[in-house]
Amino acid sequence: MMDKKFKKIIQSNTGCTVILAGSNSDKKQIDKVVESLDKYEIPYQVRICSAHKQPIKLMEIIKEYNQIEGSISYVAIAGGTDALSGMLSYHALGPVISCPPDAPNQSCLTNPPGSSNVYISKPGNVGKFIAQMYSGINPKFKKLLKQNNAKKVNSLEESDINFQKMYEKNE
Repeated sequence: MMDKKFKKIIQSNTGCTVILAGSNSDKKQIDKVVESLDKYEIPYQVRICSAHKQPIKLMEIIKEYNQIEGSISYVAIAGGTDALSGMLSYHALGPVISCPPDAPNQSCLTNPPGSSNVYISKPGNVGKFIAQMYSGINPKFKKLLKQNNAKKVNSLEESDINFQKMYEKNE
């Protein structure tokens, strides 16, 4: 069940996501996705629902979020035949990212017509994608994207200088 605080975050229209996992056995993958969302300060809620075992419950969850006006995306975490991302991306009004714990998972890439999920196999990349998706409506995400990119570039430049010194030939 969604709490009032998260509903207000959705309604703020600044970007947030729902992580929907097929089972509690996906906890390691959930934790990695959460870590990547935290890096960009993206608000999220975690839900557990199996598309195979709880299809009616899944449709109730989707309907609940669809009724709220605002910017929301979804991360589907399910392995095997992954009916979750297919159902979610067909029925949810927000974009869906499939990030299966058993990547590469071919079933995420072959959803039926009308299912429009994005596939990201590395959970550490999910947060950046969502921040990029909402950077046009949320200046905080744009700022964090620039900061994290600059941090990585600076690290590479420092490595370049250090390696040049390390492997410098005395002629």
